[in-house]
Amino acid sequence: MRDDTASAAIRVTIAYDRRLWRRAMTGWWQSVVPPVPFVKRALFWAIVWFLVGISAVAVAAAGYSLFYIGAGLAGAALMLAGFAYLQNTRMGRFWDVIGTHWDRAGETEAVFDPTGVTLTDAVSRRDLRWAAIDAVRGQRGVTVLRSGISMIAVPDSTLPEGLTPPAFRAQLAAWREAG
Repeated sequence: MRDDTASAAIRVTIAYDRRLWRRAMTGWWQSVVPPVPFVKRALFWAIVWFLVGISAVAVAAAGYSLFYIGAGLAGAALMLAGFAYLQNTRMGRFWDVIGTHWDRAGETEAVFDPTGVTLTDAVSRRDLRWAAIDAVRGQRGVTVLRSGISMIAVPDSTLPEGLTPPAFRAQLAAWREAG
């Protein structure tokens, strides 16, 4: 007996959602550079702050005032805050530019089937075989497909009725493996 659900195409209509796409970018990034476990991050930062403390003690032992140590740490914190602010505003402009593309393109009709993915909107059409999809990753509210440096974000809310996000990702994974 043949299982027709495994060969049935999944069709969705995707509209650009800036907040969702920012979250999807995290999934795209993590498909390339997986998150580091908490213990490793905690150990890394413990070592960093230990070295900062050792440096502060060395500066104090060299006869410099604690004022200079505090000023150096405050300066470093100010630089980090400035970098974070500039990064956040640049990313906001980045998403605004991406949004202008989606304003022109409108909604995207996406079809997923055993042969690959077809994306069609008002300005373009992309046909990708499964070999072109490097990763499929779930993120809160969205499934992210990575193809090279490009990203396809499929909001969970666009999935056909009765198809859960985990089942959708499992189907895509099965097609990728078979393709």
